[in-house]
Amino acid sequence: MQKTGKIFFSVSFVLFVIFMWMMIQTFKPIRNVQPDEVIEIKGKVTKIEEGSGFDIAITLENDSHYYYINRGLQYGLTIEELQKELLNKNVTLYPIHRWTIFTRDKIMGHISKLMIEDRVIFNELNNDIHEQTIQ
Repeated sequence: MQKTGKIFFSVSFVLFVIFMWMMIQTFKPIRNVQPDEVIEIKGKVTKIEEGSGFDIAITLENDSHYYYINRGLQYGLTIEELQKELLNKNVTLYPIHRWTIFTRDKIMGHISKLMIEDRVIFNELNNDIHEQTIQ
């Protein structure tokens, strides 16, 4: 094999490894979330609605991200109660902080913890100071 062929295969292999890492990072399941894997985001809730697959979608004012509580309706949360409690109020969200091909700013929409003032509405974080929400 000539030198150019070896270089081509070496470069192709490196690119393949990088591509596979990106795919694994992007589609890795979210389980056993730890407090150091989330980022704190504060904002005013402008909309709460049902998403697909029992999800609860939350929209913050002046924020283009899509935030959701994965299978939130199965945790006993209801859209009506959340709208009464959170709509037009400032909340603190703790979404997953991980780079993927779709979230280059590292802010995933999956909410692991939701608080209003000092009260926890939803929490799926392991080893957190607050109690987890039980399904």
